[in-house]
Formats: sequence, structure tokens, C-alpha cells
Amino acid sequence: MVDCKCSFAITLIKDDFACEQAQMVTRRSGPDTACASELGSQRCQQLYDELKAVGLPAFDAEDDLLKTPASVFSKIQFGGLLGLAKIIAKASSNESNIVRVENIYQLLEQTVTRYESLSNIPYPELVDTMTAFKIKCKR
Repeated sequence: MVDCKCSFAITLIKDDFACEQAQMVTRRSGPDTACASELGSQRCQQLYDELKAVGLPAFDAEDDLLKTPASVFSKIQFGGLLGLAKIIAKASSNESNIVRVENIYQLLEQTVTRYESLSNIPYPELVDTMTAFKIKCKR
């Protein structure tokens, strides 16, 4: 079993999003999500780094867990993935009402097919989705 860190574990915790490569594991700190695919984990880490590069300045924040609220990182993850899913869906159909990513791994596969590389994604187009994302209130 490959046990790579999941870059988008926040989106998977309450089944808000899903990923075919996500595996629930137990670590010393408690329940966690691992990635069963080394390539998938590398792609997700690259995507998350790129999303933070454009998202953090939009929130006037920095990549520092002590200075930046966790909600900013959540908005970057959820909003960035939703924005990417909308761009990919728009390219293949007219669906734009996407509220959930059913399979993060497949989304990245489709993205690589469309853009040839994660580096070619128009990341600035995802900023509006990040800043507009509303975190669900705890009940």
C-alpha cells in the first residue's frame, strides 16, 4: 500500500468531496486521509501549491499556519477545486452548476488531458471561486 499525504484531506473529511485514491488511515494524531497513488499525491501537491500561490494574495494572507486562519486554506482548496471542475466541465459540456467534486483524482486526470500539464492551468481564473466560496457552518 502506498501511503502518501493527501493534499486535499480537508475536502474529504465530511465527504464534501470524494477521491478514488483516498484511504482512511489512523496516525498517532488520529484519523487521517492518505493517497493510494504516488503520482496522484504528487499532482495534488503541485495543484495545491499553485492554488496557494494565486489564492493567498487574494486573501491578503501568507503561507503560514500560525498567521493565516485555517478557513483561508479551506477556501483555497474547496474553491480552487470547484473552479477547476467548472472550467473542465465547461470545456466538455455546458454544465456550470457544480457544487461538489465527485472524484479529485479523475478531475486531475481530465485536467492533464486538457492542459497537458498542471502548470498550464489558468490559475488566476480560479481566484474568484476561491474568494466566493462559503464554508458551511457547523451545527
